[in-house]
Amino acid sequence: MIRVLVVDDSPFMRRAITRILSSTPDIEVVGAAGSGREALDMLGVVEPDVMTLDVVMPVDDGVTVLEKVMRTNPVPTLMLSSVTTENAECTLAALEAGAVDFVTKPTGLTHMNMPRIAEELVSKIRTAAQVDVETLATGRGRTAPGRYDEQGAHDGAPVAGAAGDVDVDVEPVEGVVIGSSTGGPAALKRVLQALPDDFAVPVLVVQHMPVGFTAALATRLDTLARLPVREARDGDIFEGGRVLVAQSGLQAHVDRVNGRNILRLDKDPPDTTHIPSIDVAMRSAADVLGTAAVGVILTGMGTDGAKGLLSMREAGAFTLAEAESSAVVWGMPRVAAEAGAACDVVPLDDVAEAIVRRVVGRGTTCSPG
Repeated sequence: MIRVLVVDDSPFMRRAITRILSSTPDIEVVGAAGSGREALDMLGVVEPDVMTLDVVMPVDDGVTVLEKVMRTNPVPTLMLSSVTTENAECTLAALEAGAVDFVTKPTGLTHMNMPRIAEELVSKIRTAAQVDVETLATGRGRTAPGRYDEQGAHDGAPVAGAAGDVDVDVEPVEGVVIGSSTGGPAALKRVLQALPDDFAVPVLVVQHMPVGFTAALATRLDTLARLPVREARDGDIFEGGRVLVAQSGLQAHVDRVNGRNILRLDKDPPDTTHIPSIDVAMRSAADVLGTAAVGVILTGMGTDGAKGLLSMREAGAFTLAEAESSAVVWGMPRVAAEAGAACDVVPLDDVAEAIVRRVVGRGTTCSPG
């Protein structure tokens, strides 16, 4: 049984969530708290496996409560958020603070709307229950040697990819595609913070998120990374040292028009599990960029990205999957690794280093799998 503590200042939401979870055979609601203070008092008593936590609450909001929980009594936490700009920003802050994932509340607090999130809520609670809470608790703020710290300041150790460190015998890289899902926002922050500001290759990020959240993700990453970051738009030129975040609700494709690489955003194909799909983006990169690409699969639940990464490797691209030791959820990277799609499997804090070394021609070569 998965023991769940429900935290929400709305009595209706507490009852509705409890009703959904109590009807699930493998989940037991062991408590319901109406405030952050009450939740903190209950944690040591009910000892939940997972906590659901409202983003917006009076006195202490969800982010503040989560930060206290991660310091004192870490527990895998699933945030509940409504789709507004302010709530999206708070939700992303919660994910960086250690939340496993989030579920968007339906519009209109009626019993008829709650079943719309029931399946997603139960599925994500089951995933959260499998997360190693120590990965969440100790991963925040960690800086590996030679990487940037939380304020973006480098610790002085050399970073591969300094200007001029180019091997003319290696084909130049024209684009990097990074795919992530559960645990992705925090992982993306670490990778992008570690890329140097003279990194002259475009990066496409495909993160599984509901419509309305990727713009906030791009804005937040832009304040943290040394490269400019923004949400992608249809027709964007895919070149130069910047990061583009694929829009939720649209598929992202790398295309070539009149000799220039561009990003095309549309709804084709419409039947993928996730839109944007990492597989779709990576397959297009394999077709258009071939050996001049780098593909990366970070933490996430499910299988999206494994086939796309394999397509990239088969086209001669350099490909990476995050190691189990650092992944919040070793689902997508595990499937990719087991499929032979990854040239290398590395911990999160080594991902940026591996990307940069390939870009400057100092990395390990990779033959098609």
